[in-house]
Amino acid sequence: MARPRIAHRSPSSRAVAAGVAHPARRARALMLGVLIVLSLFAAQLVRLQGLDAASVSAAALGERLQSRTIPAARGSITDVHGDALAVSVERRRIVADPTLVVDYERTEKAADGSRQVVGTGYAAAAQVVSEITGADQADVLRRLTEPLGEQYAVLVPDASPQEWQEIKAASIRGVSSEELMRREYPLGEAAAPLLGWIGSGEMAAGGIELVRDEELTGEPGEALYEIGRDGQRISTGVYEEDPAQPGQDLRLTIDADLQWRAYDAVRTRVKEAGALSGYAAVMDVETGELRALTSYPSFDPSESTQDAADMRNAAVEDVYEPGSTSKLITAAAALEEGIVEPDTPIEVPVTMSRAGTRFKDAEPHPVEYLTFGGVLAKSSNMGTILYGEKLSDQQLYDWMRRFGIGDRTGLGLPGESAGLVPEPSTWSATTRYTFMFGQGLSGTLLQQMGVFQTIANDGVMLAPSIVAGTVDEDGRYTEEDPPAPEENRRVISEETAQSLTEIMQQVPSTEGTAPLAAVPGYHVAGKTSTASRVDPETGRYDGSVTSSFMGFAPADDPKYVVAVVIQRPTRISEFGGVIAGPVFSDLMRYALQQEGIAPATTPPAQFDIEFDPEEPVPGQKGVTLGDLAIKDERTDG
Repeated sequence: MARPRIAHRSPSSRAVAAGVAHPARRARALMLGVLIVLSLFAAQLVRLQGLDAASVSAAALGERLQSRTIPAARGSITDVHGDALAVSVERRRIVADPTLVVDYERTEKAADGSRQVVGTGYAAAAQVVSEITGADQADVLRRLTEPLGEQYAVLVPDASPQEWQEIKAASIRGVSSEELMRREYPLGEAAAPLLGWIGSGEMAAGGIELVRDEELTGEPGEALYEIGRDGQRISTGVYEEDPAQPGQDLRLTIDADLQWRAYDAVRTRVKEAGALSGYAAVMDVETGELRALTSYPSFDPSESTQDAADMRNAAVEDVYEPGSTSKLITAAAALEEGIVEPDTPIEVPVTMSRAGTRFKDAEPHPVEYLTFGGVLAKSSNMGTILYGEKLSDQQLYDWMRRFGIGDRTGLGLPGESAGLVPEPSTWSATTRYTFMFGQGLSGTLLQQMGVFQTIANDGVMLAPSIVAGTVDEDGRYTEEDPPAPEENRRVISEETAQSLTEIMQQVPSTEGTAPLAAVPGYHVAGKTSTASRVDPETGRYDGSVTSSFMGFAPADDPKYVVAVVIQRPTRISEFGGVIAGPVFSDLMRYALQQEGIAPATTPPAQFDIEFDPEEPVPGQKGVTLGDLAIKDERTDG
């Protein structure tokens, strides 16, 4: 039997073992997979670079963009001549991202020209910042190691722009700066209570800064820019800015030189007299504009962490019993009501009794024969009572109110007091008499000053003012609206004002109570006061006094009113003419000479202070001046 024929196959046609892919198929599969992946990549690239290019680019840019607030410069406050009283200056807050600063390496150039690492990390960065700004190195290091946030630390709260440029040149990765504005006050303590200050959080507090805050405050801007991986701005990147709008500048009526002079004079006198405090003001008679308003003790307006209780404006907030300066009101009332004439004779006793109380003058004296004008010039309490008691209680009260006592002046400064003028229905038996010479009521420096301004201005009272106008960013000046007409009013007649002016010229003379208040070369009209002080805790007189002198000059054509008050002097003297008179003289002389007002060429007005009780009265046979004199004809009442 023949052997069956077996067909032979080539090796390539042999069956592949189970589980093993054919090489060709495997290659084709791999190629197909690669093509699919590449096509996915290609599709993604098409989407990113074509369809979604804008959104992806924006997302990347968004991660690099940072924004910061551009602080607005607060409007400047200047004096009447444009000299700075309060200005905002650019400063820098040095901040850091501690997560970036940790890798800092400080290098120095070696002798061979290479760079040598001399410090690393926080310690090296703190050393650089400390050397440039003068900040305590240990404090800067602490701020880096104990940051406010994980990526935010304030290294130096207040540095100059120049210091920041030096720090920037050191190339400390993660250290940057924030712009800020710092308020500076060139006159310092001399104008602090008047101007106020900028407290923590950049909030206005006190004085002009507070009451005119809306005008002074600007509108902050915003800057948008790109930053790199090191946290620094990319100089060639996107930068958009909405600029800040500065606040309006404010021009005051204050004269900076006179303000400083007043502060220095009051401060010196308070220290010399061992006094509690003092205040002074200078006012233009014809406009009511204040050229100076100051008080001592004062405070540093650049220190925002002080106690607000020590940063008050005592010149407008303090109320006190005015004493003899209020005798002007009683005198004006008596003249206006026709009770006396300037030369009316008044016989002033040694002492006198009213309402169960024994009254006397500041210094013991025998019986004096004074004219009405002499009573005012010598500041006699008893003489004032003798003619003042011819006024009714209501008349006395109404005249005090007519002169503005008991009402705020309208100046608008924070904390200004209205004072206190009790109504007649609340008076005790003695109030009627003490009222006549300024005890038993209270007022402020500006209220008392208004009495003198009224007399100096021929009987017309003007509301005091302190803001002259505003200046916008383009330099346009807008004058402040004048006071409402009802705030400027006639209080007494020109004749009465002239009579009181002539009488008051005798006060700063050798015959009056304040020769030390005289201003050589000028005619001055003024009045002293030495008033008992009330202890605010007990509500009783504590034995101390308020010493003051107020007046105006030149008496024949008044330009300025000057008021000086010293509280609780314990040395030198307690009398207003001695304590406050010299300060008045210095300020008035300085103000007049600064204004260029020439000294007087004629002698001052003369006025008879005394009378001869035996002198016959013309036209009345057998009648003497003593017979017509107002006398104390009561034993009590």
